[in-house]
Amino acid sequence: MVNQDEFKKRIEANISQDYKVEFLGKNFEQIVNLLTETKAEKIYQWIKDIVERKIEPISVGSKKTYKEWEVNELLTFRYPFSIGNTEYRILFVKVKNSVYIEFHLGDHKYYDKVRKDLDLKKSTY
Repeated sequence: MVNQDEFKKRIEANISQDYKVEFLGKNFEQIVNLLTETKAEKIYQWIKDIVERKIEPISVGSKKTYKEWEVNELLTFRYPFSIGNTEYRILFVKVKNSVYIEFHLGDHKYYDKVRKDLDLKKSTY
């Protein structure tokens, strides 16, 4: 079981920026509590790889507004994992050439909602 405050601190330490990242997601705390140390370490490494630019982001050419930015100003990184028989996703959002702004953690339904907000999902299937 992973402590959610420690989880957030480790992620913030890996990105080392002054801007405060928002940790968002339906049932965020419960999902973090289900993580094993091994799964958490993989997430920390994934964050480190993003910061070191070893992972390619998802970028969209949309002019749709998301909070105070246009979607085309954002880079999104996706990390899928499962616990038991449940699939979860992380979406980590960064402003191009700037700061990381959001860390989303949730089940597939939450993930689809965030994808729609970020204009990464055009229609339902």
